[in-house]
Amino acid sequence: MKVTEFEYRISKSFLKKAFELARETKAKAVFIYADICPDIEHIQGQKEQFDIFLVAKTQKLYENSEKIVARVLRVPDIPLTRMGQIKIAVMMTVSQNLLKRGDRVVCLSGVSKFGFLDTLITLEIGKEFEMLTSDRIINFTKDVDPKVFEELVRIAVEIGSEGREGKPIGTCFILGDAAEVEKRSRQMILNPFKGYPEGKRNILNPELKETIKEFAQLDGAFIVKRDGTIETAGAFLKADFIKEALPQGWGARHHSAAAITSTTKAIAITVSQSTGDVRIFKGGYPVMEIEKPSKT
Repeated sequence: MKVTEFEYRISKSFLKKAFELARETKAKAVFIYADICPDIEHIQGQKEQFDIFLVAKTQKLYENSEKIVARVLRVPDIPLTRMGQIKIAVMMTVSQNLLKRGDRVVCLSGVSKFGFLDTLITLEIGKEFEMLTSDRIINFTKDVDPKVFEELVRIAVEIGSEGREGKPIGTCFILGDAAEVEKRSRQMILNPFKGYPEGKRNILNPELKETIKEFAQLDGAFIVKRDGTIETAGAFLKADFIKEALPQGWGARHHSAAAITSTTKAIAITVSQSTGDVRIFKGGYPVMEIEKPSKT
């Protein structure tokens, strides 16, 4: 999409204001949605004052930006809301211990189809309920590989946005503490991953993504080891104790996710069939929700 001179100036103005706000608030980092950033060169020299994270759908375009930015964060190549971009990016940095509770960040976002930056917000990690609540942010992914967690979130968001063969589907991924999770589950069907080498059934294997999306249509949950190895799909979770009532309208899948994470060290990632929203659970509580963009 061709950007007009006016839209280009808007993005440059937002970029300038973001850096000013970061300095005034002593922010730890600035997040920039790179796919609609006017020019990466405008960021030159800012890295000395605060960390800069580029949020992009195509990481290869920015592989040589290490001298300018702290890191490039790859988000799913699907339509995301402005807050969806920010939530996923902040979650990635927290999971990698690049940010911690109490850090202030500035975020610049926009919508790809419009082609320019139009949203500027500042937030404190741990204070925003929509991001990660203060009591649950500490050591969020200490029991799992952060790269595996990030890839599972990307897959879940894609499933929520695209469905399968044009139809909405819901599913659940239980990551980490697999031995304890399996004690609290039973197979609803024959395990479709049984007998395959671990490398063939690892979340980080790009050849597996379409298989995962296909099996996501099955009832039950995926159980995934901390290193990304899928132990099974189609598992029924027997845990039923939840620490607090979930919002009205959340179904059995979300209750199971809350219950299994309250009795194990696992993280649960759910996809709602009715809305396409992705929710993440830890310690028996929902810690983040990534909403599916509306079609309007």
